[in-house]
Amino acid sequence: MSGRIDRGVGRSIFGLDPAGYHAARLDYPDALYERIFDRADFPVRAVVEIGAGTGHATAKLLAPGVERLVAVEPDAALADYLRTTFAGGPVDVVNSDFVAAPIDGRFDLAAAASSFHWLDPDAALGRIHALLRPGGRIALWWNAYRQPGIGDPFADATMPLLDGIDLPPSESMRGHYSLDADLHIGRLREGGFDAIEHHVFRRERMLSAADARALYASYSFVRALPDDRRTALLDAIGDLVDREFGGSAPNVVLTALYLGRRTA
Repeated sequence: MSGRIDRGVGRSIFGLDPAGYHAARLDYPDALYERIFDRADFPVRAVVEIGAGTGHATAKLLAPGVERLVAVEPDAALADYLRTTFAGGPVDVVNSDFVAAPIDGRFDLAAAASSFHWLDPDAALGRIHALLRPGGRIALWWNAYRQPGIGDPFADATMPLLDGIDLPPSESMRGHYSLDADLHIGRLREGGFDAIEHHVFRRERMLSAADARALYASYSFVRALPDDRRTALLDAIGDLVDREFGGSAPNVVLTALYLGRRTA
C-alpha cells in the first residue's frame, strides 16, 4: 500500500537537479500544441503558464503572435533556471505560488503542463478563471510514463518495486490521474469553463537501463526517498531493464490534454 506525498513537496523538490529533470523528461507532442492554438477563438497574445518547471512547455507556448508569457514557478531554483534559459525574450518569470502570484492583466491562454496536480484544484481554477479574458482558453496536460494494463510490459514490471512508496497526487498504483477524464471534465465544468475537450496522445519508445534510471530519478516520489532507499530503487530499475528486457525496455507514454473555454 502506497501513501501520498504532500502537495508542498512539489514546490521545492524538482529544483534539486533542474538539468537532470529537464534531460530525463520527454517533451510533449507537437500535435498537442497545435490542438491548443487551433482551438483559440481569437489570436493568442498573452499566456500564463502555471508551474513552468524547466521550460519544456514554455518554449512551445512562445508561438508566433505571443507577445507576453508569464511563467509562474514556485521553486526558486527552477525559476532561476527559467530566467537563464529564456533571458532576453518575452518571458516574465514569477517565483511564487500560483494562486497568490502577483500577476496583472488578462490572458488569452492559461496552461499547466504536468503541474496542476500540485495545486488545490478549486483555488487554482478560480484564479485561472479570473485571469482569463472571457472566451480565453485553459489547457491542462500531463505525460503519464507508467500506466499498467495498456500493453507496456515495463510499466507492469515496475509496479511491484513501488509498493509502499508514497506517490505524488497525480499517481496511484492503478495509474495516472490524468487519464480520469470524468474527474477533469467535471472540475472544468464546475470551474466555469465550457467547450471542454479531452485528447490522449500515445507514443512508444525504448529505454536503456541508464535512461530508465534517469527517468525515475526525476520523479518527485523517488527524490523524496532517503538516499539509501532511493539508490536501491534506482539500482532495481536498472537491473530490471537489463535482466528482463535485454538492456532495452519498451516505454509507452500517454499524454492527456484537457481544454476548456472561460464562460463570460
